[in-house]
Amino acid sequence: MRKTGAHFFASCSGLLLITSLGLALGACSAAPVPAYLARPADPDIRVPALAYQSVSAGSATLRPAEPKDWRELNRQVGPRP
Repeated sequence: MRKTGAHFFASCSGLLLITSLGLALGACSAAPVPAYLARPADPDIRVPALAYQSVSAGSATLRPAEPKDWRELNRQVGPRP
């Protein structure tokens, strides 16, 4: 039996209503806030220690180098005989 337009619309509207209700209720839930953000003026709350890291830590120097013999470089990276 083939559904008419009214029957199809009625079944889709119920699905749309349930979906929109679920999305609306899901948007009302909130994630728990960490204690150090909930009470910022409390001096007894433990926070992560600060550590200094240099901005250039881990960077390689890219200074110009002398040209090398390309044959020797190929031998170093090529398969062993």
